[in-house]
Amino acid sequence: MGKRLSVLSEQHLGLRLLILVLALIAAISSSWQKILLLIGIFLSFMLLDCSLYKQVLKGLRVTLPFFTAYWIFGTIFKVQFPLMALFTLKVIFFILAGVYALGNLNLVKVLNDTRFIRKYKWGRWLVHFGLATSFYIQAYTAYFTNHKPEGKNTIGEVIDNMFEAGTSVLQKSQEIEEKLNLSIDSDQTHSSSTVSNMIALLLSVIMILIIIW
Repeated sequence: MGKRLSVLSEQHLGLRLLILVLALIAAISSSWQKILLLIGIFLSFMLLDCSLYKQVLKGLRVTLPFFTAYWIFGTIFKVQFPLMALFTLKVIFFILAGVYALGNLNLVKVLNDTRFIRKYKWGRWLVHFGLATSFYIQAYTAYFTNHKPEGKNTIGEVIDNMFEAGTSVLQKSQEIEEKLNLSIDSDQTHSSSTVSNMIALLLSVIMILIIIW
């Protein structure tokens, strides 16, 4: 039996990207009241796919060193606390939006939703670039998952590890390219759900209203 898909996983790629763009606009321009409201709304919509919460926690863990460094340097350079808190909230919100939009996206869905633009040279190049970036990120993630550092490392060791990761991924470039071409030429279909798209449109309208409010 195949894995049961959630309502959110059936949303069209175009609507996902729209939500991501609106989230970026909101993160840049909104006040802390609006950001908190948007965080609450996204968390509520994620109840339709509870697996996304785990990905949000993973995203927050990954960005924890960034937050730590930001607060340390912000304190050193005497950045006002409200500004640092607002920036932190905005980053957390954008992580939420990113997980909502891309966390349950699969390759077949991407190829199906980009079928029209792949008829054009620029569209095929755009899809090729996006998928290639995704495959290389997966390769780097797999490398660091299998080569976790033991204990405390010096800066030199960290840099060496980065170079080793780059070399390892580069050696797999031909394999990644073949996988990419095979994926793009695939004829698998995966249609969007009307209900799922209506949910995405509802969220988009709510976001627009909050942004202009």
